[in-house]
Amino acid sequence: MSDLPNWRDNLRREGGHWDDGRWYDIHLERQLPQAVPMLEELAMALPPLPPGATVCDLACGTGNAAATVFDAYPQVELVLLDEDPDLLSIAHEKVGQLTRNAEPLQVAVPSDGAPLPGGPYDLVVASLALHAIVGHEVDPAEAESRYELLFRSVLEPLRPGGHCLIGDHVGTLPLYSQLKAMERAGFTEVDCAWRQDDFFVAGGRKSP
Repeated sequence: MSDLPNWRDNLRREGGHWDDGRWYDIHLERQLPQAVPMLEELAMALPPLPPGATVCDLACGTGNAAATVFDAYPQVELVLLDEDPDLLSIAHEKVGQLTRNAEPLQVAVPSDGAPLPGGPYDLVVASLALHAIVGHEVDPAEAESRYELLFRSVLEPLRPGGHCLIGDHVGTLPLYSQLKAMERAGFTEVDCAWRQDDFFVAGGRKSP
């Protein structure tokens, strides 16, 4: 007897098999049509990255943000960070077709503000990741606190003058509140580069 998941889950606007990385990749644009322009805008928001710059794809999933950065700046070094070994394997396979300068790290993102492992970094990017790390079923006050701790974790391993750029949606916390949490964590030059419907690209910088 086959134990395949029900194919009709693919037909629903909400739901589906988001925990399966290969399903995620082929359904992303169909299920979340703003995700592709969000990644394009993320690339447009990047500062110039010199050869050898170290970039972390935080909670990388299937590696779409890392691939986007590498397509724009192919001489960077990538660190793929995720706690899911299957997703991390897909991301490493995807990025590995582009470069050998990619290191996968299977670790959980700290929840107490401790620095992300694998640094120092020149740039940390995250695509549709922060809301999943923070969680959906939290009240706004708790969500703001979790975002602030998460941004502290990102800030610490950044080199002076380094950047954090995120592409996400406002399903967990409004954009303004996310930007204020980033500022409270210690980021400077916090701003939003693009927004369409619930999706946005925003970022900040560590003081030089």
